[in-house]
Amino acid sequence: MDNHINQRIEYYELLGLTKEPFSMAPDPEFFCPTQTHGECLNRLEISLRLNRGLHAVIGDIGTGKTTLSRLLLERFLKYGSNYEFFLVLDPTWKDSTDFLIFLKNLFRIETPASSQVEMMNQIEHFLLDSTFNFDKRIVLIIDEGQKMRSDQIEIIRTLLNFETNNVKLIQVVIFAQPEFKVTLKNHENFKDRIAFGFTIHPLDSESSSRFIDHRLKIAGYKEDQPLFTDKAKELVFKHTNGYPRKIVVFCHHLIIDLLISNEKVVNSEKVLTRMQASEQFDV
Repeated sequence: MDNHINQRIEYYELLGLTKEPFSMAPDPEFFCPTQTHGECLNRLEISLRLNRGLHAVIGDIGTGKTTLSRLLLERFLKYGSNYEFFLVLDPTWKDSTDFLIFLKNLFRIETPASSQVEMMNQIEHFLLDSTFNFDKRIVLIIDEGQKMRSDQIEIIRTLLNFETNNVKLIQVVIFAQPEFKVTLKNHENFKDRIAFGFTIHPLDSESSSRFIDHRLKIAGYKEDQPLFTDKAKELVFKHTNGYPRKIVVFCHHLIIDLLISNEKVVNSEKVLTRMQASEQFDV
């Protein structure tokens, strides 16, 4: 395994890189603080620190929601020791009882319960204990929020009711695709509780170019000659429509093309060739 990793690094060293610049992993180190993503992250952090309650971030597939959630966690790990985060990656439960059992396990509540009401009481006690006995602010992050059903939305709404006169016992951050807006429209009493809502849009041409340059810089590229020409980056933007995930996948293929052809620069001809190949294989 280690030998394979070393061989991969040596491959990228041929282009003056120290690590893979276009990995699909949501690595916070590669985060490019574009205006949209940077504003979303900063406002979300402030809203959490002000204990505002419910937060929702909506964006299409590949716009960077998962990366934002990891960056948010990283910020609070560094500067918020009194915050405790619980992450839900795939909110698909068969019914509300299953959801409550999941939450109990997530919060490490081991006491048995015979009903949903009892489980809710146990969760409320956990939140009270965490807040007042351990000085912890509990934050529940839900990814893929568009998958939640009405009964689960209602449970989240009930959890948000757990509060004292001056402090909320839990805060919830939901990252979701645009269809979540339909869910919100059908649950006005839930929508009205959103203290911070943000819609992430794809990158524009300038931000797309900066995104590519930033990832190459983080990956160690320091050569005088740019690895991607300006025209190449413009074509990448047009092909991907500014979606960060698509940019990452497409640029990864362009880097591999360079390695195979033993060339040093991604130019417009390289991009056009890759675009044709992508259309043929739907990649």
